[in-house]
Amino acid sequence: MFFITFVILFSCLSNSFAFNARKSSGCGLDPPHPQKPGHSHKLDIQVTDPLMGEVTRSFRLHLPASYDKDVPAPVVFDNHGWTMDPISMEQTSKFVDVADLPEGGFIVATPEGMDDNHEGWVSFNCSSTDGPLGPVCDTNRTRWGEVSCYSSCSTCDPWNSCDWTSCYDDLVFTREIFNYLSETFCLDLDSVHQSGISNGAQFSYFMVSPLSDIFASIAPVAGSPMIGFGDLPAVPISLIDFHGYNDDTIPYDLDHSEGAGPHDSIIAFDGYYYDIKENNLRKWTSGMNCMTGPDVYPTSMDGIDDFNCSIWTDCDGGIEIVHCYGDHGHSYPFEYGENGGQSIEGTKILWNFMKNHRKSQV
Repeated sequence: MFFITFVILFSCLSNSFAFNARKSSGCGLDPPHPQKPGHSHKLDIQVTDPLMGEVTRSFRLHLPASYDKDVPAPVVFDNHGWTMDPISMEQTSKFVDVADLPEGGFIVATPEGMDDNHEGWVSFNCSSTDGPLGPVCDTNRTRWGEVSCYSSCSTCDPWNSCDWTSCYDDLVFTREIFNYLSETFCLDLDSVHQSGISNGAQFSYFMVSPLSDIFASIAPVAGSPMIGFGDLPAVPISLIDFHGYNDDTIPYDLDHSEGAGPHDSIIAFDGYYYDIKENNLRKWTSGMNCMTGPDVYPTSMDGIDDFNCSIWTDCDGGIEIVHCYGDHGHSYPFEYGENGGQSIEGTKILWNFMKNHRKSQV
């Protein structure tokens, strides 16, 4: 009897929750061809780039198996790493697989970065040579190797620049994807989230401030902001950060770097300057006025490959900040699951955090 009562109560609460969600204008519309629940498709949209003019940009869209045009669905933006693409990102992060589980039910948008070098170096723009704190790398490239300039970066010099990504405006691109999704599909506007690995995780920290009106949380994996490019959002946004302490590509700490850099940064193997993870977390917990923590944030994978998480609470707007680390490098945790390849368990942890952290109304 208790179980039946609980199920009925949970169902009522779930229906009430969906009913009270801020719905997008696309609610009630049939998905356009060829989109259908449980499948991913590539979409092209036109973007007015401030520097490049009218350009065609692409992303993959996955509707969850449970998608209902009348029920607002959460959204996860999943940005790939440098040299990756949306298909490889879907295969690696497993967000599309989690979306189709009974506990999923969210839309996945996987943006595609630009590859104007035509050498497979697809990337998202998340910094520039002349940043707010000066260059984001050692501009004397004779020690570290020349920069391969993208054609979109007109001022890039291979031997004294730090422009290692495309210079297309990915903030504008992200907002255009969101606008398209809002007008075309039924979204829960209080449950829009972003994740990404490596360059995609750097983009998490880069875009969270200028796009703070859209996102409820970010979930960067194996990434930290370059010095001067990790501004806190003006409104409270929740954060869950995954970073292996053996990462020496985007170093976790001084021990895995090439030494100390300017503005209390660490130097990566290629001469670029990143925020130290501990300092970045301190900036977030202090800037969001978190009063409690760090405390243990329990997960189903605690202790596996030394995986552990900490949480800071009582923050502005009721948001929370979680950091998870483990015995892995520049990758997702639990890299090899039971069937080989990326384990889905880490992504389940990310989604469980996201779905419980809606947009702050502060």
